[in-house]
Amino acid sequence: MCSKTVGLALGSAAVVSVVAVGTGGSAAADVDGVPVPAPRLSMVNLGDSYSAGYTRLAGDPAEPDEPGKSGCERTLGSYPYLLKDELAGRLGRTVNVTCGGADTDDVLVTPQSPAGHASLDRTGLLQADPLAPFPARPPQIEAVSPDADVITIGIGGNDYFSRLVAACLEADAVGDDPDQCQDNLKAGEYTGIGLPADDPLLERPKHALAGKYRTMLDELAARAPHARVYVVGYPSVFPADTGTCARNSQELFTLNRGDITWLRQLLDGINAAIASTTAGAAGRGVPAEFVDTHRATVGRDACAPRGTKWVEGCTERIGTPGVGGWGEPALIHPNHRYHQYVAGQLAQRIRHDFERR
Repeated sequence: MCSKTVGLALGSAAVVSVVAVGTGGSAAADVDGVPVPAPRLSMVNLGDSYSAGYTRLAGDPAEPDEPGKSGCERTLGSYPYLLKDELAGRLGRTVNVTCGGADTDDVLVTPQSPAGHASLDRTGLLQADPLAPFPARPPQIEAVSPDADVITIGIGGNDYFSRLVAACLEADAVGDDPDQCQDNLKAGEYTGIGLPADDPLLERPKHALAGKYRTMLDELAARAPHARVYVVGYPSVFPADTGTCARNSQELFTLNRGDITWLRQLLDGINAAIASTTAGAAGRGVPAEFVDTHRATVGRDACAPRGTKWVEGCTERIGTPGVGGWGEPALIHPNHRYHQYVAGQLAQRIRHDFERR
């Protein structure tokens, strides 16, 4: 969450998605010189809020904000929707079950209870979606059928990292120690959220995430043996130059500079673990590939200038407590520029991989 008050859900925000292949492919074959249209492809999208969109700066809501909505907060400018448009000429069945707040268990085995869309009151305090609670959603992997051709997946940030960011925002709000959150971890204050005191780089949670990824990729291959799986990594959220983040600004609220650097290193480790696990699965014969989004987003993080950033901060703009003007909470999620980039990268790879089918 963003500060004591504003919530961040990386996966809430996140990213597993399975996508059916798209346009662009030319004819699969010629019969007597007449092009034969390529068969249509089936697509499924899985993931957390970094795939679903969440913030209104990633597009308009895909569902009306009224009773009966799912609470997953998918937006029409998120990359699953943009990819569907780009590949429209080749797509048949498409299913998008991305959902804010999802973690790897919500993909594999656990029904998820979505949180919906938060708001900010006049003092800047985070308020729950007034339409909550929402009905439980089945594990996302149940949307994957044997006829799936393309799977895109972006997930993992909510397994432990988003909980840590929420804890750091609260810890840093009470003092100026640049490493307050790290100090709290070492003192054992976060064991209740599954973060051990003797593991400052969180290697054990990271290895556990990698293990779940291996299981997930193997299960996807078993359910859809002919599908290609595109694993979407996380963008650069925190800057290398912490001086670009003003304390108590709309971007990262109360986070201190030492903790920003630490969190950036931890997120880099998560990306590396996901990339390595995906490569390992490919080595076992699972047709999976990692789609890096970090390199392209360096310098476009939450603290970059408005016209440059691909990741939003805690809110769209800062306001004056008691007066208003906070805008919609963005909760450290990617905006439309990021989603356009990811959709373009996926479309290019999918066209290449399926051009002969």
